[in-house]
Amino acid sequence: MSEILINVRGSHSVEVPPEVGVVHAEVRFAGASPEVVMDRLRQGVARVRERLQRLESDGVVGRFVIQQARTSVDRDGPKGRDRMAVVHRATVWFRAEFVDFEELGAWVGRSATEEGVQVREVSWRLTKESQLNAERGVRQEAVRQAKVRAQDYADALDLGPVSVRSINDVGFHQDVAYASMAVGPEMDLAPDLAFDPDDITVHAEVEAAFAVGS
Repeated sequence: MSEILINVRGSHSVEVPPEVGVVHAEVRFAGASPEVVMDRLRQGVARVRERLQRLESDGVVGRFVIQQARTSVDRDGPKGRDRMAVVHRATVWFRAEFVDFEELGAWVGRSATEEGVQVREVSWRLTKESQLNAERGVRQEAVRQAKVRAQDYADALDLGPVSVRSINDVGFHQDVAYASMAVGPEMDLAPDLAFDPDDITVHAEVEAAFAVGS
């Protein structure tokens, strides 16, 4: 019997609880005097840095990154006025990776009471080691599923055992959950927030060719 090729796809997904909560936030101030705005910004960033360094030392925050300040100038006031007030703005974006979700909720809730601080988003991910293990697992299981499917077709025709000829990695992806928010001092929030993030879906898919016959 001549060789017969069986082309199939295999896929597999797993749901994994997130292990890291990433806070995306900013410190920003605006006013008529650029010196005053920058001074308030420096003080605000210093307070944020001090708190994050303390949490990092306690093992609550894995790492954090504070970016350089960005400034802009525009005019504010009712449209149609000949002379509108000049407004100087200064912003520093920062990101903090929390490994303790209870402390993350406490930090976000308390940030709502701090002038100039605004939390924009919280995203969730796995640690690097868990991510690699999950990816490896779903890829291997996707290949197994492809072989099972090819063998099912061969068994239906009494062709005997299949042997692999090629495997093509179609793709890998994971669904990352985001919690968009705008938390600032103008919001009336409880001191602490409770986060219950969805599991992260890790998925892999392969195309494979199996042969039967000689």
